[in-house]
Amino acid sequence: MAVALTPTETVTVFRLSGDISVADMEGVLRGLTDVVLRNRNRVVLNFHKVTHVSLNGISKLTERNQRLRALGGEIKLVGLAPYVANLFKLVGAFSHFDIVRSEDEALARFES
Repeated sequence: MAVALTPTETVTVFRLSGDISVADMEGVLRGLTDVVLRNRNRVVLNFHKVTHVSLNGISKLTERNQRLRALGGEIKLVGLAPYVANLFKLVGAFSHFDIVRSEDEALARFES
């Protein structure tokens, strides 16, 4: 898995790629914690280049999104391939996220 972090003025974008194991997701969650500690609780996770996500990792990400929402923030998901989207549906997490097609759309939704 690879992660590219791009902070904009108000939103932090994580661009993920490859297979995301539970251990990889723990790294993503640590990154999310770091951004939240800097008072940046609006996050976009770009899954455009992700080929697989651990089901346990999805569950952990769902829990983190619930915490961010309690802080007035949110995680928006971008670019889920049909297979990856089905994994989110399989664990019942699909409806817990705002899922959009592009980073621009995600950023626009944060601004509205």
